[in-house]
Amino acid sequence: MDEIQFAREQQDKQIANDPNAMYADMAREERATNILAQINPDNLLTDIEHRIRGEKKDVYGIWSKISKDSKNINEELVANFMSFLGCILNQNTSMSNYKEAEINNLMEMITDWVKDDLVVNAAKYNIEGQYTEYNRIGHIICATCFAVFKRALHGKEASRIFKMMRMSENINPEKKSKFVENFKFW
Repeated sequence: MDEIQFAREQQDKQIANDPNAMYADMAREERATNILAQINPDNLLTDIEHRIRGEKKDVYGIWSKISKDSKNINEELVANFMSFLGCILNQNTSMSNYKEAEINNLMEMITDWVKDDLVVNAAKYNIEGQYTEYNRIGHIICATCFAVFKRALHGKEASRIFKMMRMSENINPEKKSKFVENFKFW
């Protein structure tokens, strides 16, 4: 064993026995895991689906109707929008390296599709003439898509995620981190 390996082993033993270092490592992994849960495409789509249905999440994470008097949203509308958004809001999108012009083009495409689908299928969706409903659904979709695209602007999201992974692995390369485990969906 050479001198560098010995020094690294000594440092690893010291860090492993230091409760503050262990707490800092755990806190760092917990933050990274929390970020990944927030940007998980499946969570985003579930959130949008409930919001289109007119539901809100309480402090316990339970979804319930915003208003008990509101009509139920047509399930075909929900299915069409979730199918459309499934191809846009995925790990490829958030981990991409988009430029401003590309984001503008994507947002224009999304806006056009949402507008066209709501107008053309208004009778089928039972929302004919309910322009506030058109706007509500459009805003939910456009705001969420824009937030995902903005994180992907110039590859910021991918860079941030991979930086966290490198930092986690550099801190303790022998230990399989929970952060890396949670990153499997990517």
